[in-house]
Parts: sequence; structure tokens; C-alpha cells
Amino acid sequence: MEIWNPVLGKSGSGYLVSDDVVLTAHHVVDGVRMRGSVEVRQLDWEGHTDWAAAELLWLPEQAASEVLPDADAALLRITGADWRPPLTPPVRFGRVVGKNRVPCLGLGFPDAVARPDHARDTMPIRGHVDPLHGMKSRMTTVHVDVGIVPSRSGWHGSSGTGLLCGPHLIAVVTTEKSFAPGVLEAVPVSALAELPGFEQTLRAHGVHFVTEEIDGVSPDPDDELDYAPIAIPPPSLRHQAKRLLVPAAGGTLTILALWALTPDAAGITWPIGSTLSGILTGWVIDWLRRPQSSGAGREAAVHTLGEAVRGEVARRRRQLLGNDSKAINVTFVTVPQGGRDADTAWPRGDFDGIARYLDVLRPKRLVITGRPGSGKTLLAYEAVHRVLARKRHNGPVPVPVGLSEWDPTTMFADWFTARFAHEYLDGARTRARDLLASGRIMPVLDGLDEMDPPGSGRPRAIAALAQLNRFAGPLVLTCRSDEYAELSRADQRLLDCATVRIEEVQAVDGRRFLDERARNRARLTDLQDDLFAPETATRAVLSSPWMLTLASLASQTEAGAKSLRSFVGVPASAGRDQEELRAALLKELIPSLCEPDPADRRRPYQARAVTQWLRLLTASLRGGHSAPSDGGGAVVPSRDLAIHTLWPVAGPRGARYAAAAITIAFWLPALLSLAFCFHRNQALPLPGAVLLALLTPVPLLSAWNARAPYVQPRRILFQRLRSRRGWSRIALGATLGGVLMLPLTPLFGPGFALAAGAGFTVVFGFGLALSVRADIDRRHLVAVSTPSALAVIVTAGLIAGRLGDFIGLTAGCGAGAIGLAVGVPAGLRAARRKDGGDPDPDPPGVRTPLTPLRNDAMAGVVSGAVVVALTLYGTLCVEWLRVPWPLAVITALACGVAAGPGFVAVTSRQYLGLISATRGKLPWRLAAFLHWCHERGLLRSAGTVYQVRHDELLEWLQHGPLPTRHARSACGVRPVP
Repeated sequence: MEIWNPVLGKSGSGYLVSDDVVLTAHHVVDGVRMRGSVEVRQLDWEGHTDWAAAELLWLPEQAASEVLPDADAALLRITGADWRPPLTPPVRFGRVVGKNRVPCLGLGFPDAVARPDHARDTMPIRGHVDPLHGMKSRMTTVHVDVGIVPSRSGWHGSSGTGLLCGPHLIAVVTTEKSFAPGVLEAVPVSALAELPGFEQTLRAHGVHFVTEEIDGVSPDPDDELDYAPIAIPPPSLRHQAKRLLVPAAGGTLTILALWALTPDAAGITWPIGSTLSGILTGWVIDWLRRPQSSGAGREAAVHTLGEAVRGEVARRRRQLLGNDSKAINVTFVTVPQGGRDADTAWPRGDFDGIARYLDVLRPKRLVITGRPGSGKTLLAYEAVHRVLARKRHNGPVPVPVGLSEWDPTTMFADWFTARFAHEYLDGARTRARDLLASGRIMPVLDGLDEMDPPGSGRPRAIAALAQLNRFAGPLVLTCRSDEYAELSRADQRLLDCATVRIEEVQAVDGRRFLDERARNRARLTDLQDDLFAPETATRAVLSSPWMLTLASLASQTEAGAKSLRSFVGVPASAGRDQEELRAALLKELIPSLCEPDPADRRRPYQARAVTQWLRLLTASLRGGHSAPSDGGGAVVPSRDLAIHTLWPVAGPRGARYAAAAITIAFWLPALLSLAFCFHRNQALPLPGAVLLALLTPVPLLSAWNARAPYVQPRRILFQRLRSRRGWSRIALGATLGGVLMLPLTPLFGPGFALAAGAGFTVVFGFGLALSVRADIDRRHLVAVSTPSALAVIVTAGLIAGRLGDFIGLTAGCGAGAIGLAVGVPAGLRAARRKDGGDPDPDPPGVRTPLTPLRNDAMAGVVSGAVVVALTLYGTLCVEWLRVPWPLAVITALACGVAAGPGFVAVTSRQYLGLISATRGKLPWRLAAFLHWCHERGLLRSAGTVYQVRHDELLEWLQHGPLPTRHARSACGVRPVP
């Protein structure tokens, strides 16, 4: 910037540090009184611009000479009505440290380039700064050693030039030195920060004065952000169909070719094998056509993990920002803890510079504290986002995880590696542990304050801190300020780390944030300044990023802007009005998120319906912490919206008994179709009626399980076939099947015994291996399931064993299912008595809160498909059960529905029971609605559950809006007191 002093009739140089604030040297504006007028101008790239009026904003006080005798600096504010600030990134301030020389650059208007008309042209100052020179005076010495070096008198007019080291403003040139040509003296901005009023004046005008250390290393070009993730809708059905066209064609040709080669008397086995071979061929073709990941080993795993974390954090960050990408740049301060602090922590920082703050931190351990709604989680995600967005990141990969799910009785390394392996590495725990042990992972742990209810003494948080202090690696931890201060007073805190506290949002930052996010800036023209007026309720409420985000969403509609105007001018002392303003902003949140999105092909929800549904879902949540046990040993979460524990919404019994009725409805078609098949083959009353009687307890048992207060979602994890535990369980099933064959052989013959043992092995062994949790008590499982299975097979053999070995196979499969149905609960109860067997907090492979429901439904589909194949074989190939193929297909499908959704998929039945029992009070597609709320940021995910995004939103949903005490005028504007 060029500055004209009308009092002295001289010009000088300056540097624009914000939209309207200029930093210059004091003697450039000699003779100008405070608030006196000067003129400034900034040249464009073509060297043309106009002068703009400015006023003197700050000067060093007389007492400053004792602190810094050479404090030659001043601040100006541009007041010209025609001034338009350039679109440039925020200024970053720096302080040169260490022993190495640092290159520097400045641009001034010295006398050496004065033209005949006495106007001065521009001249760069290119050289270096040596931090070992002038240490006593605390001034910065600039050695101009590149380009033109004028005589000593030629430097006149360059005073006030801003001196940059890379992107950092480090000093202001004040004078030239006489002991050597090309040597200038400058006052460091870090020294100016010690003068009264300097830093406060900058902050009052929207400048984030965060001083970063420069140690002589060239600025890292990789510090700039790489390409940003782009949110795109999922591929259309047409696109997916085109991708699957080639695999489908290959599978179909395989099936037709094998059918053409069908040998004589092949029976049903050849068509079934041909069909399965075609499916396998199509799957292989699709797998081969997918892009394969390159690289192997640890570094490839780090790269894969970084990309996965980056995409997930980008999605979560957008949710926290109200489905937007613009974030407010809030500042934070480093809070000394009195011992065991990090050695190299900067005194201040902001959201934009959080990655650089972490770069210099040694050790790289950080605790983020702040008030509720201050942006602790957002700052943690911002750190992950900015670290991973660099072009080349060679440090540890930050991995965010919620701490509320951790039971500190489990070792931190075991819990954390299992958690992020399941989310990002497809369950590869060995690889996850290797990455953590090699220092390539930085845990980002959110919510230390959420581990315990208030007033409990925080035993879980204390135990967690004890383990984290034993963990020597880098990490980031978030906690509310009051809770962390309470722990610190008891000497329970994280050691060898930097602790920062997020500050309140400054008025200038708030105005800038609303302006950047505004879709219609004209709507905010007469509102922005009034919202942030000092000592007002709006200023007090909008001091947190959470409330400011709500205000930005509300201001996007006329109704929301009208609501904000009604609180303009209300004094901050009116506490009731602040509560009403919070309620008004929360009330406008849901309508703003329900605005139609042209990129979203789904039908938009109505705001009134969304509010009603969320109120119903959150009505039973209490205090944000665990509720008492339900009496059955399972803990019912009171803050968590888990898809398999939502039945209390419909009352204590409504959803569970509706699930039992749905179970019976799934079984009735199978029983009726089997009865018709028996009747057609003249197998009624014997043995058909007896077989149906044997089958009847199965739906009754399934209905009884469906009405249980807690059900474990079923899942089939094929990756367990790669583990030792999976094959040991299959071996256990095979062993029990062999044991069962011993008493069956003399009773019903070897064929019947072999078929029954094989059926039991397949169902019980593979079901136990692929679907049952790891910490079950095997002794009680075997003790309960074996006699039950034997009783089922013996009963079936005594009644219908003469019909052939197919009865043995069917009885063995049924015995395996019954054995799992009665043995698994017994094994879990026994494990629970030994402090195990609690519901899985994060079942393996679960990535979203809706995955338990999907896994349960998939387990039902797979089980149903197996039963469909078995029933087709029986109704087409077994002599006494053979029927025409249309009836065989109908019977097989009915039996598949009974065995899959009607027996295995118990969580899916409870979900359907909840929808039925609420009778329209909830959306029919409840899972899709919860997913929509998660996408829009109303809910957040914590492992396998949803949680309301903020405690204030949860309280508003539970208690409704506050009744207004003050009447609004017809135009919606509150009179200003």
C-alpha cells in the first residue's frame, strides 16, 4: 500500500493486513492526530488505482518506549466509501527463530525509483533475515542481497513496507542502517504484539493475530490444500445396470452352455449346479473388471487408510457445518497446565492454521477444550481434514473415533485398533495394530466428557486418561472446559501435551461467516451489524459456532430472517430473551434443512413431519447417558437411537408383540403350503400331520424371541472363514454332528444318521462360525444345544424316519437351528455372569448405524435361500413329497420366507413391528428417514447408533419451544428498549 501524509506532504509504504486495516511505520504518519485523515492506495497488476480516505487507528503509547524503544509502527483504517478490499487469503503472521537465515520479500515506494513528476514507482526488497543479528535490540535486520541495491538515501520512502517470509508477515521496515549498503531495520510484529492496544485493535477489526514460528526452513509448498473431495450422488440405476451388463451376460452364457451339456438322468442337481456356476462366473467377471488397488504392505495400507478417513471426515465435517462447506475461522489459546506441557506449542492458533499448529507440536499430543457448542468436534475434524488434504502427507494418519463407546477395562490399543480396522481396513486387526505400533496412526478421540454422567466422579474418564498417559504415541483429545478443569484439579489429565481452549466468536468473524454463507446477501444488509452490536442478546447467543451456524441457516429464508430481526436490540442482561432466541434458532433449523435440493432426487420431507417424528423418537431419551438396566441384563441406551432398540417408542409392549404377530404371519404361508403338499401326496393325516406338529414349535419359539426386550442383530460374516476362530467353530459343529450320529445309527440306520449329522453340522457349525459373537460361553452352549438337537432328531426319526434319509437331513438342519436358538442365549447368559456377553457395542464389520439392520436382513436372505434350495430338492426329487414345479416353487419360497425373515432376521421383525405399532406416527421408511437426518446433520453417528447432534437440540425436541413472554408486533419486529 502507498500512503500519503497530507500534514508533511510526503508519502510512504504500508501493508494491508485485513479488509480495511493497514500496518505502517509511525514516522510515515507524523503530525497526524488520532482519527486524523490520510490517503492510501493499492496498485493493481496494471499499476492503476485510486486514492482512498483513511484514518489513524492506533499509535504506540509513550510507555511503550520502555518495552520497545524503537516501536515505530502505526495502524490505519480505510474509510473511503468506494474502497473495495481485494479477495486475498487472510494474513499469516510469523516470528523468525533459530539460527538459520530466512529469505524475505517486501514491496515499497522508495525515493530511488522516483519519476520526474515526483511520483514514486514500486521497488521490491529481496534479501534475507538473520535472526542472530540485533538480538539485544529485538529488531529485525534485513540484508538486501538480490536485485537492485540503491544508496542509503535511495531507501527513503520504503518505511512501512511489510516484510514477508514466505506467506508470513514478520516485520515492518522502519529505517535504513548506515554501517553497510543494503541493510534495513524493521520492527517485528511479534514485538508489536507486546505493546498496549496493538493486538486488541487488530482483533477488533477481524484480524486473527496468530504468530507462527519460522525456523529457516523454506515454506512447505505441500502446506497448500490438495484437491477437495466432491460430494456426488450415487450412480443411477441405469449406470449400475450398464456396469453389470457384461457380468450378467457372462453368467447367462455359462448357465446356457452347461444346460446344453446336461447328461442323461442328471436330475435336479445339474440345473442347480449350472445356475450356481453361472452366478460364480458373473461374480468373477465383475471382480476382475473392478479397479484393483496398487501397492502392498504397510505404506499401501497407510495410503488406503488416509483416503478412507479423508472421505469420511469430509462427509462428517459437512454435516457439522449444516450441510455446507464454509467454516468459521475461530481462534484458540494455549492454556498452560503447570507441568508436563508440550515444549513447542504456539501461544495462539486458529481453525485455518490447526494443521501447522500440530506440525510444530512436540510431542504431537493435543487436548481441545471449550464450552458446549464452541466447536471442539469441528476443530478436531478440521485438523484431520487439513492434514490429509495436503498434496504429500508423510506424518501419521489422524483417525477420528468417539470415546463414549470405549470401556476402559479394555486395553486402549485393543479397542482402538479393532474400532478403526472395522471401519477403514475391512477388519484387518493385525494390520491396524502394526500401523498403530509403528507410529503411523494418530488417534483423534472425541468426547472425553461424554464417558460419564454428571456427578458420578467420572471414573471412566479417569481410567481412560490413565491408559492414554501410558500410550506414548501422538493423539488428539476433546473435552468440555469445565469437565476437563474438574479432572485437572484432581491431577487427572493428559500429560506431555498442549491444551488449548476455543475462544468465543468475535463479532467481525461472525459477520464475515454470515456473509460468506449467505445465499441472498441483500437479506442480511440491514441485519448483520445489529446482530453483533455490543451488550445485546444476539451478540451473546451468537458467540458460539453452533448457534452461529443455526443463525446462518435461519437467515437463508425470509421467515428465519424475520425471526432474527425480532431480537435485534434486546439487552444481553435479559436471560429469558436469550433462551427464546436459542429456541427460535432451533425452531428454524429443521425448516431450513427441508428446503428442496435440486441435486437430491428423493422426495423432500415436510418440516412439520420431521419435527413430529424426531420428537417421538427422542421422547424417551434422558440426560444423554445410560439408563438403568432393563432387567434382562442388557443396557438400554438413553442417548442412543439404535435401530434395534427403538421399540419403546411404541410403548412397553406394542412393537414387541407386533413383531411376534409378524413372525406368525411369515410362517402361516409355509405351514399351509406344506399341508397342501402333504394332502396332494395323501400324506395326511399321517405322517404329514405329525411332521407339521413337529414344525409348529419353531414359529412359536421364533415369536417368543421376537418379543424379547433386547435382541442381538443377526449377521453373516464370511470373512470369519479366514480366521482360526471361524474354522474352530465349524469343527465344533462337525464334532457335535459326529457325536449325534452315534445314538442315531442303531436307531434309524447309517443313512439317516449320516444325513442328520451332516445337516446339523452345516447349520449349527456354519451358523455358529458366521453369525454368533466371539465371547459366548461354549460349555453352556454345548450343554444346552446338544440334548435339544438330539431330541428333535430322535422325535422326527421315530415319527417319519421310515420315509427316507431326506427326513434325516431335514431333521438335522432343523436340529441345528433349534440348537442355536436355545443354546446361544444360554451361552450369552453364562458369559454375562462372568462379566462378558453384553450386547456388542460395535459388532465386527458395522460401519453405520443402519448396518445392523442390513446385516440382519442379509442373514435372513441367505438363510432363506438355503431353505429354498432344500425345499425345492424335497418337493421335486423326494418321492413322497413330489409336487408339480409351480407348487414346488411356491412352497419353497414360502418356506424360505419363514426360515429367513420369520426365524433368523429377528431385528428386521422388530423393526417392522415398530412401524406397524406406531400406525403412521413414524414414517413407513424409518431407516431412510434416519439416514436423511444423518446426512442433513440433525443426527450424528457414534458406532452402531445415532445420536442427536447437540444437547440443546435434544432438549428442544423433548420439551418443545419456549413460550414467548414478549408479544411480537404484526411485522415481527420487537421494539428496541
